[in-house]
Formats: sequence, C-alpha cells, structure tokens
Amino acid sequence: MKRTLLAFCFASLLATTLAQPRITFDEKEHDFGTFEEETGRVTHVFRFVNSGNEPLVVTNVRTTCGCTASQYTREPVAPNDSGVIKVTYNPKGRPGRFSKPVYVTTNASTDRETLRITGVVIGSKSRRAANPYRIGDLSLRSLHMPLFDVPKGHLKTGQLFVRNEGKSDLIPIFKQVPSHITVEMIPAILHPDEEGIIKISYDPDAIDDWGFRRDEFKLGFESDTESTFNTITVSANLLDDFGSWTAEERQQAGHATLSTEVVDFGIIKGNKPQKQTLTITNNGESKLTIHKVTNENRPLQVKLKRHTINPGKSAELTVEVDPSLARTNLLNCRVMLITDDPNRPSVPIRVLGSFE
Repeated sequence: MKRTLLAFCFASLLATTLAQPRITFDEKEHDFGTFEEETGRVTHVFRFVNSGNEPLVVTNVRTTCGCTASQYTREPVAPNDSGVIKVTYNPKGRPGRFSKPVYVTTNASTDRETLRITGVVIGSKSRRAANPYRIGDLSLRSLHMPLFDVPKGHLKTGQLFVRNEGKSDLIPIFKQVPSHITVEMIPAILHPDEEGIIKISYDPDAIDDWGFRRDEFKLGFESDTESTFNTITVSANLLDDFGSWTAEERQQAGHATLSTEVVDFGIIKGNKPQKQTLTITNNGESKLTIHKVTNENRPLQVKLKRHTINPGKSAELTVEVDPSLARTNLLNCRVMLITDDPNRPSVPIRVLGSFE
C-alpha cells in the first residue's frame, strides 16, 4: 500500500514538473535604423509562441522610460498558439542613439525575458532645422520617405511635412510617379506660412518585386521647367504578410537554414574574380520559396540555382567578387535573401575580404 502511494505521489510530481508553459520569441531585438524625429512614433511587433504544454499568461510588460510604450496579448495563450508584444518608441525630444530594454514577465518562469529596441533619431531644434530642405519656397523635413517593412496585401502610407516659406500661394505638382505609388498634397493649395503634408501611399501588390527597393518621383510647381523638378525618394522593404498566421501554420511552413551566413574571401590578390558557394537547406515541412536575392554591391555577383526548394532539399548560392570593380581596399557588404519563411523572411549574408 505504501509503495503504491509513493508511486502515485511520484507520478503526480513528475506530471506537475513536466507540464508547464514556455515562451519562445521569433526575435528578441529590433533595430529601427536611422530615422528623423519628425517621423513620429515607430512600432515593432515581437511575436512569440507557447512551446510548452500548459496555457501561457503574460503577466506584465515593463518599459524603462516614458518614451517606450507596450501592448501585449493579455488572454492565456494555449500550447502551440501565438501572441504578440507591441512596442512603440516616441522619438520626440530624444535625438541620438537609443537602446531600450523591455522586460516581459510570464507564468512560464520566475525569470523575466528581455526584449530590446534600438535605433538612431535625427533630431531638430528649430524650424529651419526641422525643414532643412528647400524646393523653391517650399521647405521640407526630408527628401526621403522611409516606409520600412511593407507586407504584401496591405497598403502603406507615409507623410512628408512641408511648409510654404514664400509670400504667394503654392500648388505643388508631382511627375513621374511610379504606378504602385500614389502621391497627394494636403491641402492642395498652401497659403503663405502654412504647413501641409505630402501623403504617399504604397501598394506592394501593384509591383512584382520583393525586399528592399527605392522609388522616385519628381516634385515641382506649374511654373517650373522639367529640369528644375526635384527628386523625392521612397524606400520600402517588401515582404510576405505573416501577421495572421497561427503557430501551426508557421511550424508547417518552409524554413531556411544556411551552411554559413558569413562569406569571408580573406586577402584577395590580383584582379581575377573569385567565387565561394554556400548551401540553403529547407528544414521545414512545406516548399520554401526564395523570392529574391538582393545585392547592391558593385564588386559582387550573386547567383542562385533554384528559387524553390522542397522539404529536406538544398540549393546552392554562388557569391563571386570581381576585384577590378572594387572602389576601396575593403570588402564589407551584405546580401539579403527574401523568403517565405515566416521565421526568417529576410536572411542577411555578410561578405568580407580585403584587396591587395
């Protein structure tokens, strides 16, 4: 009888020990890069999965200052289900580099998880500094509109702040606008000393492209000649939309694993091109698609043999460097793979070397 009771107690204790929630993040750090204070609040969504076997509860998310705010999934997250922690940073009055921790407390452990957001804010201290660019009597805060990540299936908008510094009404007009971008002046007529915005709407489904790209359009006025119109740049990173995917769908997707993420050519002598090859393996349960290999580096040529990789299969990526095209003695650049892997839609490959 005593042995039976002891065995029952041990089994109950073992079941209690093994049954517990577990929080697993897709990523724990996010870099917003460099952006202007006038861009306003920037937000990133950290996604997590309950990889345990009991419901997971996020009991608290704490930031370290008033510049950082958070929202998070408050209802219990079932095993293999997912939740989010949305972190927003307010750059107003905070120029310079920032690195802010976000502390997450759950019922999974007595130890808290630490997330981190980083970036660099370009600040302004005066009206002139706030609108440092001029096109005639129109002052602008920037000639560049960064839209950051733009998921397919979603229209994304951005705003450029402008001001009429002249003594007459201004009617800005736009030319050579790409078909996937819509530009609108609000208000259409700017009176003297009046502020307005240039609203830029970006439709990622209207263009057959992926990854980081830059687009341009021309800004001027009716009285201007074609040659005096100025260029406005719009940048965006086009990715698949995984926002509504369940944990099960993420698990069953294709997953990219690289044989190496650093290609080091070492010391490169002479002008003869050199090659190195790495392997991309699909360790997931579904077909993996490499939408695009982005490379903006003059000395590099990148070739991918197959853009579709079945589960358990691999494809070779060849990186070739041509020393005759190098402009400096150092090779330190990045190639990006844009994939439909929900865990790694953008995979960076660092390419290093030096020329002699």
